[in-house]
Amino acid sequence: MAASPNPLSTEAFLDELTALRTKAAHDLRSGVYGQPTFLANPDGTEGQRRPEIVFLLQLGVYPEYRETHFLSRQVQRLDDVDLVYRIGQQIFDEAKHTKVLVDQLREWGADPFPFWEQPIYQWSAAFDYMDKQIHPAEYFVGSNFIGEGLFLASLMAPMAQHDPETFRVYVEEIMPDEPRHIAIGKDIIAKYCTTFELQERVRRVAGTVAKQYCLGFEAAMQFAAHAKAGGNPAELRDRIGVGSQVAAV
Repeated sequence: MAASPNPLSTEAFLDELTALRTKAAHDLRSGVYGQPTFLANPDGTEGQRRPEIVFLLQLGVYPEYRETHFLSRQVQRLDDVDLVYRIGQQIFDEAKHTKVLVDQLREWGADPFPFWEQPIYQWSAAFDYMDKQIHPAEYFVGSNFIGEGLFLASLMAPMAQHDPETFRVYVEEIMPDEPRHIAIGKDIIAKYCTTFELQERVRRVAGTVAKQYCLGFEAAMQFAAHAKAGGNPAELRDRIGVGSQVAAV
């Protein structure tokens, strides 16, 4: 039987995954998957009166709430008390993030859960995929290192730069926690990804989640533009089939 190739060093493997994430973030920021036109608010209208903002907060409930369930399962697969402690903190963070978004939407008189109970397929696909991952390194590379890393770069950083008041719950309550979550992903990769076989599996997950995040971002931009133009995102969701092109609707 032929021997497996040698694994990359921890540093080289992390550099490879970082380069993959950086390329995806560059594509997102440069408009390959659409631009966040919801940041433009020349009239100074309050967030609660802007349907695209209400939609984006409703959409944001999905990843925060679902992460609390994912993490509660993944923490059982770890044998490192320090990582268990840090992930326990992250579970609290994700539950807090869910609550601040839900509380803000309720304050605005909006339903917090239309895209939790009936998700937008392109947005939920990455989470469905990550939920299948059994090894903690595969899960945390997708969720924390790639997913949260791209969310911070593509959505939260522009929110903080261009309209921090409208997105106060993100900028003040959610954004400060994200670097800590990304670091958990990095440390789990460093701890476990020491064999060629596991590096191959983690590499595949990282590439898949990066692609799915970009497609989910593209759908989110199109649905937000639809809301901004006076359309109903829930009706648009119901009109398109699984895997359909939103832009063609």
